[in-house]
Amino acid sequence: MFEVLPQSTASTLAVHFSGKVSGQEYQQFLDTLEPRLKTGDKVNVVFDLAGTEFYGDVDAVKKDLKFSFGEYEQLRRAAFVGDQKWIELFTRLSGPLTRVEEKHFPAGQVAEALAWASG
Repeated sequence: MFEVLPQSTASTLAVHFSGKVSGQEYQQFLDTLEPRLKTGDKVNVVFDLAGTEFYGDVDAVKKDLKFSFGEYEQLRRAAFVGDQKWIELFTRLSGPLTRVEEKHFPAGQVAEALAWASG
């Protein structure tokens, strides 16, 4: 499931993914992010991944890889919220490979992640 969180602003998009993310759900995220990226300003994203199992299909994997090597670099900050071990590992491993400031937050700390991402 994909959901835009009501705490989103013009410069900070907060989203929640849960279950196995399908390509269609990932496309909804990209479609929501696109207008913010077109402004030319750096955008912040908070990914609430609590309850996310992983990818639901190959299309989601393809879209994520394309995003990771393209539009992701237009972000200023990316906060990842969730207790799954792969989230923290991903944040630590990918951090040195990108110019995007990244930070991991435990599940339930969406407000803290929003404050950091927007700061």
